[in-house]
Amino acid sequence: MEQVPFQEEFDREMREARERLDLSVGEVYEDCAYHPVLCVSVSYEEDDIQGVSLVDGSYPRSCSLRHCGVRKLTIEEAWEIRRNGPSDPVAREAIPADRRWWRG
Repeated sequence: MEQVPFQEEFDREMREARERLDLSVGEVYEDCAYHPVLCVSVSYEEDDIQGVSLVDGSYPRSCSLRHCGVRKLTIEEAWEIRRNGPSDPVAREAIPADRRWWRG
């Protein structure tokens, strides 16, 4: 059976996401809200990653592996974000003041 172009593009993007992220359950990533998140589920077939926020314990934190800008973090990076907010100044400003978990 011949694949449609959309499926081919999706498959290619998922392969690239797997190569770029290489995330699995138990690892830590930054989600699209800039929270460090403990991964509890990842599906490269369904373009989905879920976890628990290390900022406020919110769950499920669900993101697209292709569209949300997810990035793998070290434990040190996760702790730094938890304590001091995102390192990217644009990201820091994008978060409304009433939703900032860090001081300053």
